[in-house]
Formats: sequence, C-alpha cells, structure tokens
Amino acid sequence: MSSNPRPATIDDPAAEVLASLLSEIKGESTPGTRTRLLGSDEDERLAAMHRLLADLLDQISDFEYNRKIGSFLQGCERAAAEILEPEDAGTTPIVAYLSFLRLNIKLLERRFESPDREQQDQADEYCKRLFEQTPVWKAVKALYRPGGRLSSSYSPSPIEREKWEELDFESCRYYRAGTTSFILRINPREAVDESGLKPDLVIKCVLFPWSRLAAVARATDDYAGMYGGARTPSVVVHPQASTDQWVVMPFQPGETLAEHLRAFEAKHPSPGERVDKTRQIGIALIDALHQLACGEPVDPGHRERQHLDLSPGNIIVSVGRTVQMHFIDLGVNHLYSRQIGIAEHDDAVYIAPEIKNHGESAVADVYSVGVILIQILVGHPPRDGRVPDQVYEISPLLGRTLDDLIDENPRNRLLLLPAKPFRFDALGAELEYSFDLAAVESEASRNGWERMRARLLPTSREFSTQWKQRKVAKAEKRELDAYLLTFSFVMTLCWWWIFAKTALFKIDDVVTGEWDGLPKGDELAATIIAFSQALTGAKFYSMILARLNARQIPGMLARVTEIAIRLMSIVTLPTVLLSVYWKNSLWAWGCAFGAVAVSATNLLLLILSARVFDAGAAAKLSTVPPEGRRIARGFEQWWWSMLMYAVVIIVIATGLQTGWMHDRYAYVFGLVLISVGIQYVSKFVGAGYGVRAGLARALSVGERTAIIQARDGIKIQNWPPRLRPASADDPPAEKARPAPKPRASTEGAG
Repeated sequence: MSSNPRPATIDDPAAEVLASLLSEIKGESTPGTRTRLLGSDEDERLAAMHRLLADLLDQISDFEYNRKIGSFLQGCERAAAEILEPEDAGTTPIVAYLSFLRLNIKLLERRFESPDREQQDQADEYCKRLFEQTPVWKAVKALYRPGGRLSSSYSPSPIEREKWEELDFESCRYYRAGTTSFILRINPREAVDESGLKPDLVIKCVLFPWSRLAAVARATDDYAGMYGGARTPSVVVHPQASTDQWVVMPFQPGETLAEHLRAFEAKHPSPGERVDKTRQIGIALIDALHQLACGEPVDPGHRERQHLDLSPGNIIVSVGRTVQMHFIDLGVNHLYSRQIGIAEHDDAVYIAPEIKNHGESAVADVYSVGVILIQILVGHPPRDGRVPDQVYEISPLLGRTLDDLIDENPRNRLLLLPAKPFRFDALGAELEYSFDLAAVESEASRNGWERMRARLLPTSREFSTQWKQRKVAKAEKRELDAYLLTFSFVMTLCWWWIFAKTALFKIDDVVTGEWDGLPKGDELAATIIAFSQALTGAKFYSMILARLNARQIPGMLARVTEIAIRLMSIVTLPTVLLSVYWKNSLWAWGCAFGAVAVSATNLLLLILSARVFDAGAAAKLSTVPPEGRRIARGFEQWWWSMLMYAVVIIVIATGLQTGWMHDRYAYVFGLVLISVGIQYVSKFVGAGYGVRAGLARALSVGERTAIIQARDGIKIQNWPPRLRPASADDPPAEKARPAPKPRASTEGAG
C-alpha cells in the first residue's frame, strides 16, 4: 500500500478530501484546503477515511519518519482541536473521524508497544474520554455500517442491516480493547418489552487495518454462524449477528478473568491462597470447557467446540457460591500467527503453538489452561513455556501435572493422563486430585509461621504431610502408594530415636532431678556428633529426597540412585550404632562414613538428572530447561564439597587414632559448625526447596520420556540413558518396556 494518497482529480474527489485531511493532520492546511474538507459530502468523507484507514500503518510510519517532533496521533489531536464542529455541516463531522483515528491509533500503539498495566489503563481511559467528549460514535456508525465501504464487494444480509439499524449509537460507550478490536457497550433503540427495558449489548468492532486482513474479516463474518446459540452451549456468549467488521452479542455481566486476577494479585496472596485460587479457577475453567465440548471427547473437526483463543481476557467470570465462566471471542486469532509477526506478544503466550502455526489438535485449549493455572500460582504466565521452579517448590506433584499440559508438541501433552480419547472431565478429575494433594503441602499453608516451621524443623513435617495426602486419596477413593510414606516414617522414627538417645538433657532426668551431668571424653564427642549428624541427615532427607522417586525411569542408573535415596532415610543410624553404642572413639569414622554416603547420593542424583534431561531434550520435550538452568545453582558442587568434608574427617579420625592430633573438642566444634551452620541452615533450609524442585523436574522429565519411549519405539539405553531409534537388530530382551501406568500420587515428583 502506498503511504501517499492518489493525486486529486475532478474524477476522484475522495482523493482530494483525503489530501485535505492529511494536510490538517500534518499542520500544513490552508484556508482553501480546510474549506474543501469541511464542505465535502458524506460519501466523499467516507471514501477518504476508508482509504486512509486501509493505509493507516504506512501513513503513521511516513508521518513519523519525515517529522522528528510529534506523532500521527498528536497530529490528529491538534487537528481536532483546531477544527470547530459548528463550521462543519456534515452528518458525520470531520472531528468525529479525527476522534476515531485517535481511538484506532491509540489501540494500535497499545498492541504493538506491549505497554505495562498502567499504560494499558491509561489507554482505556483515553478511549473512554473520546466517547464522552467527542462525537466519535458518529464515525463508528458510518465506518462500520453494513455496505458502508463504497469500494467493497461485501454484500451484507438483510439480518445484518436490520441488527445494525436496531442499535442506538448515541448510547454507546467504550468498554474495553481486544486483540484486534475494540468493544463498545450499547443499547437497542427500542425496548424489548412493555417495561421499557433496553438490555445492554456489546458490539465488537475490528480495528483498522486488521479488518483488511482476509483471514480476520472471514473469521469475523462467520462468527455468528459458527458460535450462535444453535451450535454452542450456554457457556458461550452467543453472538446475534456478525459481518466482516463487527459482531453484536448480549452483554455478559461479570469481569474478565484478567481483571479478576489483577484484583487477586493486588492482595499479595500467600502460596496457600494461590493454590486455593488456582484450584477454584482451574476446576471451573475445565468444567466450562467440558460444556463447550458438549460433554464429549474433544474433536478438532468440530472447531466450534474448542475455544482456540483461550486467554484471561476472553473469559468472563461471575463469582458467587460457585464460579461461573462464559467464553467470548472464540476461534483462531490470526494476529497471533507466525506470519503476522507478533506471535509472542501479550496474550499470545496463552495460545498453543500448533494454533499459531495454523494447525489443530484436540488439546490446544489444554495448553492455554496450563499457562493460566501457572499464572495464578506464580503471578505471571511462563514466558519460556516451562513450569517455574516456584511451582515445584510448592508441590512437586503439581509441577509434574502442569508440565504435562504445556508441552509445545500436542502429542507430548497429557502423557500422564491414561484416558483416551481426550475428555475435559477426565482432566478435571486429575487436576482436582492434584490440587487437593497440593493443598496440604507445608509450602501451601496460608500461615507464614507454619511454612517457616516446616522449613526449620528437622523432619520438615514431611511424614504428617504425606499422611494427610493419604487421607485425601482415601476420601476420593483412590489408592496412594505407601512407598514414599513408609520411608518418611522410617526417617522420622530414626530421628526421634537418635534424639532420645543423644540429647544431653533428657526429659526423665529433668523430671526426676537426677541428672548425672555431661558425659566426658570420647563419649561426649560421640554424642554431640551423632546428634548433629542425625539433625542434618533428617533435614536432608525430608527437605530434598522424601518426594523424589526414580522408579518410573528405566535403567540401572535410576535403580541404583533410587536405592541410594532411600538409604538416606537411615544414613545417620550407623554413626550412632558405631560410636555411641559400640566404641565411642569411632565417632569420627562414623561421621566420615555418613559424609561419603551423602556425597555418593548427590553425585548419582546429579548424573541421573543431567542424563535424563538430555534424554528428554532428545525426545523433543519442550519443557526441558536449557543447559545451565536445570538444577538449582550450587547443587553440582554438593557432592564434591561433601567428599572434601569426608576427607577432612578421615584425616581427623586418623590423627586422633594415631595420637598426633589431641584437641578433639575443637574438631567436634568445627564439624558441628559445618554440619549445622553450612549444611543444615545454608544448604537445606536456604536452598533445599530449590534443589528439590530441580531434581523433581528431572525425574518428571524421565517419567514422561519413558512413556514416549514406549509409545514411539524409542529406546533409552541404561548407561547413560540416551535416546536412539529402536533398531531391528535389537534382541527382544532389549526392546522398550511399556511404561507403567502413571499415578497421581506423592510419587509424582518422578
């Protein structure tokens, strides 16, 4: 499109009007051009405006390229201020058209510049004032009138003309902006009954120049036929009529989910409140999508049964005793296609990649649901297409579940959901169960003191949390594997037994008043070391390892790692038995043994995680984090720092045993300081949940990769677990085993 209007000729009066209008905007008008502009008739003005709007982006670019000061919008504002409306005898005055240009340009700026929330609110206020202070509604009525484009071949139907004539444009007021449109609230000219009721309607008008895009125009024209009441359930706000430029529908009371979530964020919610809100919105959203699918499996062939542009701005929420949701603006948003060039802008983050690429799938809306739920949990949508670490920190199970919703490849979504073909009610049941389990997590507590207690206590209340989850499972008539619960119980029992046997001040001594004083020599050293090792060992297992489960991952490396993880529940027991109950002088050797075992476990976890992430990346799982962002920073050093710690203890043990080192209490003090100050406080309390999040994500990737292996005939070699195509030469014993049926349980971290 040319940015310059065609030369004015006697045979082209619209070009002459357009040139006069541009002169006004550029500040180059003369009395003659203004007189010509204000004296133009309706058809000339309308044709000139349609030409300008068709070339609007070029006109804006040309204006701002040739003028270093000011913008096209400011030029329109200046022109509107200089032209006095009484001088214009036209039915649709030039000021109305200039006001419409201001509206259109402001909303284009909002779209292209990706403004923050304050700027968006300012843009909305600007548009509201235009409707309150200028006759912009007259321009809307003229520009969007069916058949109003003089050069268009579009032929509106009688129903479309009739619906347009029924609208009272003097009553219209700005409501909000859409992606490619602006939305007005408006009333009909006539009452619908004897009471004089004029119900609110909304008219969605496509912005220029998007209305010139064939795909956008066609989708808008077909909207009433595609999503009218005869084809979709009541969860959809049913359109009454549509043309290639506008859609008219009833006004749906409520607020958009975007507005609802902004109000929620303003309260600075706790993690527990976020989990509750996510559950509330998620279950209501899934139920509405199930209604949209008419209670049947989702069929991409019935596009009217999918939303395909599911974002918080396209969901109307009514909150009462229950949350009710209605859908607006259904169908593919062509502005988000890769070809348009703003596919990653604003609400495009919610749209499934296959829809952006003009594809289709039964699980396109599942992707959008996952992004919305993540936004509620952490306060923002995931811009990198991955579940943030905060979600895994709150609940490894919840992170695993959401990871399964947002893979870029639709074939790699819902790998953990066995029900096929896909139905939203099946997904709803799994999500509800996952949120019920997540709600009893210590990190999901609404009470900050409860969360702090769980972080500080040696056992992190892990056993009680898993026990509550077991009760939730029984209440929902589900079986929750007692495997992890058993080892958490063993860890808790081990801690309290060691505590009872090594505490320097015992309850019975305090009650009877018969305390014999502190032990001496090696006995005191053994008691203190055993207590500190039990303290850090319990914290290590409960904070980081208790939810990790590598049983779903094939291969010897995973089996060995799983055994090492479970042995950590009793890792401090040998130290106590060796030094407290057998020979006190062996306290340093027992401590060294525990440090070596912990170092080996950390190394196994690090190797398994790295190789599983590599396998997941080879399997094309888009949720695999990039190199350098897979495990919490610092964990890669844990194994060798513990190994160095073990070496130091071995040196101390050797020195004490041979007699060339004597100051045992100084060494005890140093070892306790390292155990409690560095390991317990810094590593486990400070970084523990972050490390657990990364490891849980890795094991989740391994579980999903194993399912892909079984489905697609891809083999994961045992050592290292690396993907390669299955070979016809593989012996039968090496063929991929079917993945175990996934369970939504506390095993969900892996």
